[in-house]
Amino acid sequence: MDSQQNQTNRVLSMYDRLSKGHMLTKKTEADLFHVSEKTIQRDFDSIRDFIETTKPNEYLEYDRKKKVYKLETSNNPHLQNEEILAIVKVLIESRAFPKNDMDRLINKLTDLAQQGNQDFIKKLMSNEKHLYVDLQHKQSLFSTLWDLATAVHTKRLITIRYKREYAEEIKERTLKPVGLIFSEYYFYLIAYQTTRELDFPTIYRVDRITWAKLKEEHFKLPYSDRFQEGEFRKRIQFMHAGELLTVKFRFTGPSPQAVLDRLPTARIVSESEDGIVFEAEVYGHGIKMWLLSQGENVEVFAPENLRLEIEESIKRIAVNYEKNEHDFQVNMIDENEYK
Repeated sequence: MDSQQNQTNRVLSMYDRLSKGHMLTKKTEADLFHVSEKTIQRDFDSIRDFIETTKPNEYLEYDRKKKVYKLETSNNPHLQNEEILAIVKVLIESRAFPKNDMDRLINKLTDLAQQGNQDFIKKLMSNEKHLYVDLQHKQSLFSTLWDLATAVHTKRLITIRYKREYAEEIKERTLKPVGLIFSEYYFYLIAYQTTRELDFPTIYRVDRITWAKLKEEHFKLPYSDRFQEGEFRKRIQFMHAGELLTVKFRFTGPSPQAVLDRLPTARIVSESEDGIVFEAEVYGHGIKMWLLSQGENVEVFAPENLRLEIEESIKRIAVNYEKNEHDFQVNMIDENEYK
């Protein structure tokens, strides 16, 4: 390879790394390419000339204190070190993927950081990666997610085979997919059924889809304007679908802000010494689970049928505790006799 080709390769390599946010030194580059530091200086000059004539939003800066060259830009398209760290933290907390897939994603993201900070990020994440616990399904989902996203975007019918957790048989369904959502460990396909018309979509957990095939047939929904993933996400709790309803409740817990974060459609109706009254538009049965999780800090006012359902649930919970209290006392007596 002639010297001109060597120089071209060096300059391209250096500019590529600079544009990704890496900081370069003359000595490191000279050692890497087995040339003198004067040669590397000429390469930096060539890069600066190229930037000044073709990249008006970029400039090559030399940090005299750190003795490094870095590319500065008014519109940096690349991830910064702190952004990469934040994304990796969120990603690993999601537990969305099997350990092998998660490790590969984290490594790819870490490799986007500046070379001097890659080891730092890897050390910060090493313990969390080591202790990472897979979800029970342990399935690689990338291919399925891509197929489902394609079906949603192109509005094509999709046939899936779906197996519920305790079901013995796998059922096949042809669906009108309208959304793909991630929530609390799992990805979900949001789709309307083709066999019957419903005013609300059905939710399918993606890891329970054993097979999926896009059909050539496209679909149209007369009510498609009513569905938007972002709006749907605001109104869904624990990924339980159902009819759209407006719930009204009093909250006496320590953090009203947590209510507004959990229920993005919530609004404060009134405030008093007795608590804060909220009203929120939500889908289906998931809101019941959340309200029950708040215990004595919540009282539901409307709708009436939801209030009655929660009252019945509380009664059944009380019965369980009353029934088990006797067994608990008996067990305590038995244990004391053997001490």
